[in-house]
Amino acid sequence: MKIVVDTNIVFSALLNSKSTISDLILNSSESFSFYSPSTILAELKEHEAKLLKISGLSERELEELKIYLFKHIHLISLETLSNESWSNALNLVEDVDPADTPFVALAIELNSKLWTGDKKLKKGIASQRFDSILDTKELHKLRDK
Repeated sequence: MKIVVDTNIVFSALLNSKSTISDLILNSSESFSFYSPSTILAELKEHEAKLLKISGLSERELEELKIYLFKHIHLISLETLSNESWSNALNLVEDVDPADTPFVALAIELNSKLWTGDKKLKKGIASQRFDSILDTKELHKLRDK
């Protein structure tokens, strides 16, 4: 099953490498293929100081952990997404959080699920009948079936 991974999920995995989220990313290759827009790297870089402070990791440790995590997440260039996917995604998120457009557009493009911990996003787009969204608990149940 294809799963698009939102930034908040990767952020959580970096903050706690022994968490359920990290476990799902690192140990689910038989059940899931993970994807994310390549722009996630710039977004993580933007919040690197916060990640370092909260995690207590050194810059080198954080970089090594990112490299390890992204061996399990396929990065997709936004330029490869169709205009239709972009337009549909923007319509879904414009009243919730337009910054989430790349993740929703990628999920639409890949005909996959979006894994996010953003309750506002999940509720907002679910109200528009977009049901291809999962939280960590739901993904964990799917893997362990």
